[in-house]
Amino acid sequence: MTVDATNCAGFFHSYAGGRGAAYADGHETNLPKILVVEDDALIAMELGERLADMGYEILGPAHSLAEAEALLARETPDGALLDATLGQGASSVPLGVELLAKGVRVAFCTGYDRVKDAPPELAKAPVFTKPVSDADLKAGIEKLLS
Repeated sequence: MTVDATNCAGFFHSYAGGRGAAYADGHETNLPKILVVEDDALIAMELGERLADMGYEILGPAHSLAEAEALLARETPDGALLDATLGQGASSVPLGVELLAKGVRVAFCTGYDRVKDAPPELAKAPVFTKPVSDADLKAGIEKLLS
């Protein structure tokens, strides 16, 4: 099977739905909801699984800004984990600013030690450097949502 954004998301919904964390049919849980935006399908699936195992409901994963916007038109997450640089050089920084303005807490997950061109309002946003350990991810998301 070829792994792409479509079948990866379908697998993730099946996996998470079976665990009671996130449901493809859209019904609500009482778990904190995290939007995951990551263009690499395998990394997106892996991050989603890890966060679901930690007790979070996953919104997405979205593999592009357009997918993220479509998800956000239906639901508002408690927090967001954004890949700083998406496919074809797209930046998730403007999405981070938009989310922060709506009261959604934002963290970045990137292959770099900082987020390029981050404006002052995102100066305090946590930055996880890939690959991020379970301990660092768990502690960082707990702090983000506290």
